Amino acid sequence: MAKKGGKKGSEPVQQPDSDSDWDEGSKKPSKKQLEKEAKKQEQADKKKERDALLEMESSSIKTKKGGKTKSHKKDNGLDDALNQFTPKATINADGLDDSLAALTLLKKSAVSDKEIDRHPERRFKAALAEYTERRLPEVKKENPGLRKQQMEQLIYKEFQKSDENPFNQETNVSFNATAADISGKKSEIHEKRSKKYER
Repeated sequence: MAKKGGKKGSEPVQQPDSDSDWDEGSKKPSKKQLEKEAKKQEQADKKKERDALLEMESSSIKTKKGGKTKSHKKDNGLDDALNQFTPKATINADGLDDSLAALTLLKKSAVSDKEIDRHPERRFKAALAEYTERRLPEVKKENPGLRKQQMEQLIYKEFQKSDENPFNQETNVSFNATAADISGKKSEIHEKRSKKYER
């Protein structure tokens, strides 16, 4: 006689190990369970990434001799810039223009690349015209008997010695100057300007 409801060669049923397995049942996991697992995995990945970034950042921070870590470096701090001068020296500037000029020395590079002039001859004509326009009324009052051309000659002679003349600027370099020449000129100008305000 055959048994009712029985299967031939059936495998033994596995018993769940814990209570949570009883809750899940033998069916496929539900959407909620899949979402929970995905969130847990995402959080674990974020934590690993955060830890890796933190480790990289801490290894990139340079340590001092005493073993203390240096958290942030001030690039253009006033104290750091003032420490560039000799210990006994101070910056002494009178007036607004001198003070601003002295403060430009506190920057990392006191002379920018824009200030370096490879072609002063290009600016000469315009600078002369501006200087002549400004000085002509003054020269007319000083020398009323001169003709215009004579006054322009006087103004031109003044302009040759003037600070407004592009050829008289301290930032001039030759048109074919190398990067080493330019950096040398920048350091020379920085030293010259700092000597003016150091006391």
